[in-house]
Amino acid sequence: MKTIILGTLLCLAAASTAAIAQTLAPEHTVTVPGNTLRIDVPEHPRYMMRRDFKKFVGVYDLSNGDTLELRLAGAEKYARIGKQEEHRIVATDHNAFVALDRQMKVRINHNDDGSVDGELVMVVPSQKVSSGGIVPSHVQNIGLASR
Repeated sequence: MKTIILGTLLCLAAASTAAIAQTLAPEHTVTVPGNTLRIDVPEHPRYMMRRDFKKFVGVYDLSNGDTLELRLAGAEKYARIGKQEEHRIVATDHNAFVALDRQMKVRINHNDDGSVDGELVMVVPSQKVSSGGIVPSHVQNIGLASR
């Protein structure tokens, strides 16, 4: 009988604590923003030597069926999605790049087992739909298909 009474008291204490926690004043709450997709060009891009970028040069399959191509032209680095126009890119980390026009950023992981994965964040331009409406431009995250 004592254990039933003790159990009931513990449940009531827990319920009242939960109720107090839900009614905290606004100055005692913290807002955690969601993960927003942003494409920012750093004020000081990371220096990457030509030979270090060469391991990223090539064509990558994207999870949406498109391709991403990275190439070198002299000391300049470029990225192209499918048949779209090229974008000049700079390194932001040892495996990450961003377009100077803020239209894309990419992270490519060369894993120890020889596989490659990563992600592409890009601006999708506005498009007309068959109903006559317009889908506004937006930022989209696309995975690199593992290979």
